[in-house]
Amino acid sequence: MKSSNNQTTKYQALREHKNNMSELIFQRIIRLLSSGEFEIAISNRTGKEAGYIDYENDIIYINPRIFPAEETLIHEALHILKPDLDENTIIEISSLLYEKLNNSKRDRLVAYIKALATKYTGFTQKDLRPTYV
Repeated sequence: MKSSNNQTTKYQALREHKNNMSELIFQRIIRLLSSGEFEIAISNRTGKEAGYIDYENDIIYINPRIFPAEETLIHEALHILKPDLDENTIIEISSLLYEKLNNSKRDRLVAYIKALATKYTGFTQKDLRPTYV
């Protein structure tokens, strides 16, 4: 029985650690967005890409028709925060983080998108809504 309790405790500790890590990453993304370093452009003209970063002009492009805008923003922000990570790792981290977002955090990300968006192509600000679970 002791090993079962120890194993349960380890899983609980690991789950709490994951929750703490996702919160830390989310806060880093919020700090990046709050810095005002990057603008956001909402566009349906991103080709097959859900989003990409124009580093020369400091613009994050997001196409909400391909993936939820919040998930794409997380993905692109992770590229900025962790430029050494490969695409597959960024996809895994952004997907995991997106799944852990509660409605309040989704609202917050969409609010940042609306506040930082300087260009809308094929969309209006009214079209952007959080994707709730």
